[in-house]
Amino acid sequence: MTRSGNRNWRPMALVFLLAAVLVWSGIAITPAHAGTRLRSTMVPLINDDRADRDRAVLKLDLELSRYAKRHSRDMADEGEIFHTEDLAAKLKGKRWSIAGENVGMGPSLSDLEAAFMASTPHRRNILNREFDHIAVGVVESQGNFWVTVIFYG
Repeated sequence: MTRSGNRNWRPMALVFLLAAVLVWSGIAITPAHAGTRLRSTMVPLINDDRADRDRAVLKLDLELSRYAKRHSRDMADEGEIFHTEDLAAKLKGKRWSIAGENVGMGPSLSDLEAAFMASTPHRRNILNREFDHIAVGVVESQGNFWVTVIFYG
């Protein structure tokens, strides 16, 4: 093998070694677009529940959804559910007069939405006619889905 040929295999060997370490340590390798796919599953579940009860569809706020995803990741990392400490600060620069937040963890997104609808305060957020925007962050971790949903209007 030529000298330049020897250099070509080193980066690939490093990638395979890193992947093996991650798999061996139990760290999930998730594609970057997985969060977008999961959010794209959750938003219609919420809007379908609203439409079934004659509520307007909520417009997705992608900028605030990035925060919601970080919040979901923090919950997954800590293994517990908690609300945003200062939701008003996260809404700075948005046109809003009312806001709410649903957070949860469950085995599937449809199970989470069903649990939200079965809970009076969460259902109230989902069906509130004053809300016109939504931000959604979803993280999958160790077989569970961690969700942060922010509503505002």
